[in-house]
Amino acid sequence: MALFERTHRVGGRLWSVPMADGLHADLGAMRLHRGLRQVLDVVHEAGLTPDLVPFDFGRPENPVHVRGVSLRLRQLTDPVGLPYDLADDERGLSPGDLVLRAANTLVPGFTELRRSHHEALERGDAHRAARAATEFRRRCDQAVVGGVPLRQSAYAEALRAVLGAEAVALLHDTGGYDIGSSGENAAEQLGILFRTPPHAEYVTLRHGMQSLPRALCDRFTAAGGGLRLGHRLLRVDRVTPGDPGHAPPDGTAPSGPVRYRLTFALEDPEGRVTGQHSHVHARTVVLALPQGPLLRLDQDGLPFTPRLRADLAAVEAVPAHKLFLLYRTAWWQRLGITRGRGTTDLPLRQLWYGGTCPPPGPARAEGPALLLAAYPSGPATRTWDALRAPGAKAEHAHRLLARMHGLPHLEPPLSALAQDWNSAPHDGAWHVWRPGHDPGTVAPRVRTPLPGEAVHIVSDCWTPDPGSVEGVVAGAEAVLAERWGV
Repeated sequence: MALFERTHRVGGRLWSVPMADGLHADLGAMRLHRGLRQVLDVVHEAGLTPDLVPFDFGRPENPVHVRGVSLRLRQLTDPVGLPYDLADDERGLSPGDLVLRAANTLVPGFTELRRSHHEALERGDAHRAARAATEFRRRCDQAVVGGVPLRQSAYAEALRAVLGAEAVALLHDTGGYDIGSSGENAAEQLGILFRTPPHAEYVTLRHGMQSLPRALCDRFTAAGGGLRLGHRLLRVDRVTPGDPGHAPPDGTAPSGPVRYRLTFALEDPEGRVTGQHSHVHARTVVLALPQGPLLRLDQDGLPFTPRLRADLAAVEAVPAHKLFLLYRTAWWQRLGITRGRGTTDLPLRQLWYGGTCPPPGPARAEGPALLLAAYPSGPATRTWDALRAPGAKAEHAHRLLARMHGLPHLEPPLSALAQDWNSAPHDGAWHVWRPGHDPGTVAPRVRTPLPGEAVHIVSDCWTPDPGSVEGVVAGAEAVLAERWGV
């Protein structure tokens, strides 16, 4: 058994980079919550449970800068000074309350079903939890927005049908993610909210989320698994009659008949093609790839069919950038801010004070301090697409930070680290379901696109929770159960 990875690191969109003095920048996924039982089991198996630490979202004192007005999170329920002309029955509601109002209007009884589902899970009552989830799905299937089934509607359209325009703008501006123009399937977005505990406790790994795939890879290689870095898959073919076959690079022949031939292009640590190719034969192939890299495989090879191409198009990639800035000191502490998220309608969109991986010990007043200074997604990435040089991105972000916090003489950062998830080989930071598609129907077909063939696809994309580590683990578990009964 061998793992072939295009880059020269293991982790994919889990990517943690050391910055300074025990600080880590998570360029990709950065959090879990305690309700994600499958992935937390994997964390435990990897021996990383002691490294789970709290992940802070918005604290009451954290800033929200919208429409040129600087507020604190606790002020969003105070209609005085809030620069949004909300309807009378929406005034005084927090953004979270507005989302729940919309959910209960679109799917009557949403809050009660969600509460019942998670209380049952906490008590270990799987039957009651499943019953609540089934009833939620039934009501979703019956829900209609403006004469259109909820599953056929985009989330933005559904929100506009039940909330005022200013309330939707408030959710978009203060939530950090693109809502106003999102084409995400409304039923699936509500499904993600349903599966998230009402008072979710978020955690992260102290040394970055990439420590999880690293630990799993170490266990894999220690058990005899092979690891081949710098291998970009080009195509998968059935072995033709008379093909003599080829032993894997470690010299061990597969036990049983060889069925598939994989063709790789070799790349150096900088991602440059070396001109060399490698051919490997296998009995079973598992493609752990998102949408873009899958579609770049040769389409006349396995496992492509018209049905699979249509299923792959059931999700849409979401662009995102991340920009970390390292400052000489934690200047935000002078403003009464310690940790957690701030949001804005400026191109920064989201920022995390102190980064997202808390260093050991209490917050430091002196010494280098990390800030996730910009985390835009969706249309907000266009500003950053125009700034190709890392230095230009850092300068622009620093100016916006100074403006947002009212600090015109803010000392420039010591260094910067940027990641554009729009570019190859990723083509998107995460994916969302398009309207009209049901994961319960599409996901099993994607996992095994060719009945009778041992070629499978495991990815976070085609799961009920696309973009999540839980989705990847659930997809892998499903393939193991369906293929080998494990």
